[in-house]
Amino acid sequence: MQRVPYRKQATYFLSTLVSALVLLGIATLTARAEEKSPKAVLELFTSQGCSSCPSADKLIAQYARRDDVLAMTLPVKLWDYLGWSDTLATEINTKRQMAYSVARGDRDVYTPQLVINGETAMLGSDKDAIDQEVATSDLPLPIDLSLNNGVLEIDLGDAEIDAESATIWLMVLDDRVHVPVSAGENRGRKLDYYNVVRDMRPVGIWKGQPIKLELPLSDVEKHATSGCVVIAQVDTFKGPGRIVGAAQLHQIFPARTIGSADGSFPYKPGIR
Repeated sequence: MQRVPYRKQATYFLSTLVSALVLLGIATLTARAEEKSPKAVLELFTSQGCSSCPSADKLIAQYARRDDVLAMTLPVKLWDYLGWSDTLATEINTKRQMAYSVARGDRDVYTPQLVINGETAMLGSDKDAIDQEVATSDLPLPIDLSLNNGVLEIDLGDAEIDAESATIWLMVLDDRVHVPVSAGENRGRKLDYYNVVRDMRPVGIWKGQPIKLELPLSDVEKHATSGCVVIAQVDTFKGPGRIVGAAQLHQIFPARTIGSADGSFPYKPGIR
């Protein structure tokens, strides 16, 4: 496990981002999220420059295949200065991990670090601790996703939670990315990542009542994405708080090359 001292208070700021869902020239495309709602959201903060991370990366792949858990990989820049710059890491993911540490009050940032439902942090390779937390988890707010004729439809129901509102976040994912590492602690290794968060942005506010959002997929593609996740997350005065709802929509795209350091990996969508 690698840790980094917290040097300054991170601001929970995310700049406006382009929508990274991809239409790919298809005139009519219809898809729907899986019927079973997850009871837990797992966010793994990982780094290609961390020798302790591959075991956690493999573990998150197991959770990504489960229907009752929504598991995501968020590569961060913590160890880029050690000789290898993470090819998947983003400032957004890095700031999100920092913001979580401030919101919890422990300011503890390390890799591999797993955050469950926006609140509980633990070692990302500790399966027993993860399973114990997941077993008692619950996401009370129902969210339904569907894609119809180039429009992403997001339906949020109602739920009783200890907050007046929650921010609705759209995250775009690559189902699987293969990365050969040629320097740093993982030099010579070939690493696989699942449900990699490539972009995220707020798209609305849930205020305790059912709401429907419609997002056009007309923006220019900026990332090679294969699906999306929508979460509803309570904001606190310290930063991001509890995740109260989540849903994932898988999209089937043609094989494509993404994510690797040398651009050589042909992506084949879908792992379930």
